[in-house]
Amino acid sequence: MNRILEKISWKTRRFHLKYQSFVLYLNDNDTWGFSVMTFTHRHRDYSLLSLHFRLPNKTNIKGLSLDWWDVLFLRNYLWSLYDDLSDSKMWSNNLTRLDEFKLMLLSKLFK
Repeated sequence: MNRILEKISWKTRRFHLKYQSFVLYLNDNDTWGFSVMTFTHRHRDYSLLSLHFRLPNKTNIKGLSLDWWDVLFLRNYLWSLYDDLSDSKMWSNNLTRLDEFKLMLLSKLFK
């Protein structure tokens, strides 16, 4: 039996997956919010719906601050698209009108 478990352990050593159904944040390190159906793969979170925000406290947080959001598992894809477009604009400045529009929308999302 031990030999079989060692084989299973060896075959699955590269799997790094985590699943959470529902997480509610109530003042967890000044963070409030929730996450529904979250998968963690390669240290990145993918959520069906996730909102994390901080409330104003008259010291270091002056207003409502949205720290993390994810809708329909799209945040990481949109972030990589934003990163690629901003790099292209910075280094070549040859963006099409559609790419300029995408960059404008994404810069408002990731402010």
